Amino acid sequence: MDGGGGVQFAAEVVAELRRRIIAGELRPGQFMPTAKDVMAEFDVSMAIAYSTFKIMRLEGLLTKVSGSWGFRVTEDAVAIATGWEPPAPQGELTRSRLVRAGIELADAGGREAASLRLVAQRAGYVTNTIYKWVRDKADLELLMADGIFAEHPPPASPAGNWRAELELLCRTQWRMYRGHPWVAEIVSFKRPELCPHVAAHTDWAMRALAGLGAEPSALPDLVTAAASLVRGSAMEAEPEDELFEFGLQRLLDGFSTLAAS
Repeated sequence: MDGGGGVQFAAEVVAELRRRIIAGELRPGQFMPTAKDVMAEFDVSMAIAYSTFKIMRLEGLLTKVSGSWGFRVTEDAVAIATGWEPPAPQGELTRSRLVRAGIELADAGGREAASLRLVAQRAGYVTNTIYKWVRDKADLELLMADGIFAEHPPPASPAGNWRAELELLCRTQWRMYRGHPWVAEIVSFKRPELCPHVAAHTDWAMRALAGLGAEPSALPDLVTAAASLVRGSAMEAEPEDELFEFGLQRLLDGFSTLAAS
């Protein structure tokens, strides 16, 4: 498999893991392979691995293990996997309408304006019926944030220049947060497993920083530091472009010191 196929390839990984659940190779209560395991076995990106877990959680095949980043196979996974059918296109359209309604409300009035009642009303549904498509407000907010990241994909890379690449990505995120301030309150780069388009940004930054020459084990922390700088700057009471740029350059200067050492 190739990581360039987006969600299409996540669906293929899910299909194989679903088969293993049915065959008893992955049993109820058993820990799932980690994201790194999925990346290595199926030759896919971090974004695809996280998309795989998101899909399987939505299907009811996995449950999050409290206090860790791991997942277990649910007790009902065999029955769910055996009876699985592709979701009806109308269901995806409904979820997309809810997400778009939530984004429009949050853009107009902030995060609190996107209540489930108002989202349902704006999308043309009775409030109680939308629980077929979103579990709760937190689930809807993650889908909304991921939808905004999908509209701001990582930019084309200037080959071989890690600093220019990371600057482009950070400025892309800055413009995104400035246009949708509520996103910064929701998104987490430490736990992007439920937001595949957030994971795509993280994956892109990891590949960009591979040219830095730092120890591979240090790259996740560097990526998190860059993402946190942008997010934190956007969450200031009065975000300023000049202060963001100053902080970004100082951060990248620090990364350059690592490259030189």
